[in-house]
Amino acid sequence: MIKLSTKWDYAIKTIIYLLKNNNCLIKISEISNSQKLSESLLRRVVADMERSSIIETVKWRNWWIKIGRDLSSISIYDVLLSVWEELWISDCTKWMYCDNHESCQTTWLYSLIQKSLNGVLKLYTLDKIIKKES
Repeated sequence: MIKLSTKWDYAIKTIIYLLKNNNCLIKISEISNSQKLSESLLRRVVADMERSSIIETVKWRNWWIKIGRDLSSISIYDVLLSVWEELWISDCTKWMYCDNHESCQTTWLYSLIQKSLNGVLKLYTLDKIIKKES
């Protein structure tokens, strides 16, 4: 079973929350409380997304955040990659090469699934997601 990591889950929930709130500046604590997320982990996830320019932060007494770039330039793939989680479904798809490729019966299938997954994640940009949410 492929399972989203907690950091991926937090990143996607944060982005969706910002999109649903017209990408206005929102306190991290508000997102944490409304989505029942750990605020300390959410701050780390937001910091990762800020390094990738996906999120902009304003640090007054509380952290305020919003999406930092044009929505059409950010894909779900970009969001997930920004939190430094591996996007590979297996070790042999990590480098798109397997030491055992000559005798392995599944490398071709895993590579196909990996390419398809990456393609779908890159296809859905934030502007498309907000249209689906409306």
